Amino acid sequence: MNARKREIDIQKGMLTVAMMLCHCIQFFGKEEYGLQKILVNLINLSTFSGFMFCFGYTNQIAYYRKEWKNSFGKMLKNVCRMLIAFYISGIAYVALVEGKIFRWKFVAEVVMLKKYPGWSEFLVSFAAVLLVGIFLYPIIRRMNTIMFLGVACISCIACYIPYERIHNSWLALLTGSRDYITFPVLQYGVFFAAGILVCKKEIRWNLRILLLTIIAGIPCLITVLKTGFLPERFPPSVWFICGGFVLVYGYYLIAVGMERKRNLYIIEKIAHYFEEIGKTSLYYLLMSNLLIFALASSSFSFRSEMYAYIFFGMLLLIMWYLNHINNAKNGGKQK
Repeated sequence: MNARKREIDIQKGMLTVAMMLCHCIQFFGKEEYGLQKILVNLINLSTFSGFMFCFGYTNQIAYYRKEWKNSFGKMLKNVCRMLIAFYISGIAYVALVEGKIFRWKFVAEVVMLKKYPGWSEFLVSFAAVLLVGIFLYPIIRRMNTIMFLGVACISCIACYIPYERIHNSWLALLTGSRDYITFPVLQYGVFFAAGILVCKKEIRWNLRILLLTIIAGIPCLITVLKTGFLPERFPPSVWFICGGFVLVYGYYLIAVGMERKRNLYIIEKIAHYFEEIGKTSLYYLLMSNLLIFALASSSFSFRSEMYAYIFFGMLLLIMWYLNHINNAKNGGKQK
């Protein structure tokens, strides 16, 4: 039986809303200045890493507790689901944002993973990590603290790969490259492994973990204070990867806190809102991308701090309404 963990759905919901806000600012706001710069930096540092953590956590519940033969088919189906979402978002970006005239060549580049269109590449990375998870199934099932530390070392060492020598688009998904913008599996795998370990050990508040994540993020903070910019993100540097630890753990602790305080009316309402989004996070991420791309390619598109916030609010309302219609059509059942 796959028992959903409410705190993870809450965390996924918070991450989804944060990513939608970031995309709205990047397309319609002024991410180079003031508050919006701070918001984009914090979201960029934590959101994909946070999703990888949640992905590891949920995969432990759904797949790695079972025998390979009972999980393989479902995992492969999920890989296909992620790939299709990437294809839809990627082709929409090429058609709407890049304004390409229809050619089979442009579609084939996306389908064959020869091109990773903007604001869509994270979707194919989810498919890639799950595919790796299928091949490494027997090893991942035995995840423990020692193995996690090994994965952490691999992720950090992978940040020193000579990215300029990686020219294959498929390999770039695993290792990173200067030719392609990707979220490589090797570097971000530490967050996936962390999610699995936290799930297995049922870790919640832990002062030692909090202090370790803070210490890991100090070099990232120093870089921001000295330069005004995050450490290199594409391809990821070791300080960028380490900088996300404390934020991801912070998201998790907030979600756990919301779940524990569900007896408080206002907390429960907020938690329920994020939980519902978290349960359908792929739908929210894909549909919000399509709406953002459509507006960005229209005459209604322009840059203003307030316009970014207004569209973000409208986007949440539109997504809620569409999801409400879908739930009503299906008798109120969540997929």
